[in-house]
Amino acid sequence: MKSVILFSVLSFFVIFGVTFFVTGVFQSVKTAMQSNEADSLAEAPVDEVDLERQSLQARTAEITRREGAIEDLEESLDLERAVLGEEFNKIDAMRRRIELAVDRVEEQKLKSLKKLAKVYEAMPSKDAASILSGMDVEIVLEVLRNMKERPAAKILASLDPARAAAISNMLSDQKEN
Repeated sequence: MKSVILFSVLSFFVIFGVTFFVTGVFQSVKTAMQSNEADSLAEAPVDEVDLERQSLQARTAEITRREGAIEDLEESLDLERAVLGEEFNKIDAMRRRIELAVDRVEEQKLKSLKKLAKVYEAMPSKDAASILSGMDVEIVLEVLRNMKERPAAKILASLDPARAAAISNMLSDQKEN
């Protein structure tokens, strides 16, 4: 009996399998399964392509934004350069005016010292020496430098010997330089 049941069950499976095979049910199931795998495989690359496209679009947008920011910075920099150029020109003009003013002051000072030197040249050497002995050494040096040698020598001779020696040393140092 067991063998009959076993034989019946095996026959059933063989007949059932042959029937499905002949009718193509297995083929359609196999095709459907392959189709589902193909669809899932086809969808995956499309999703990856879409993700890559979106990533590239995001990068492009970021690059465009940065380019805009760089252009804004360049415009700002150009404006700052123009402002700094104007300020530099103003400062340069002011520097030239100051140099001219300093030159005029120096010229006036030189004229004044020459005039003062002529006044002291015209004085008796003892009187000039007594006045110059109370003045600043730098002014005395400039006055003596602008005088003729003979009156300057007489005034130096009339000064206190220590002061005359110090002034002579300063005059000789400046002549060497």
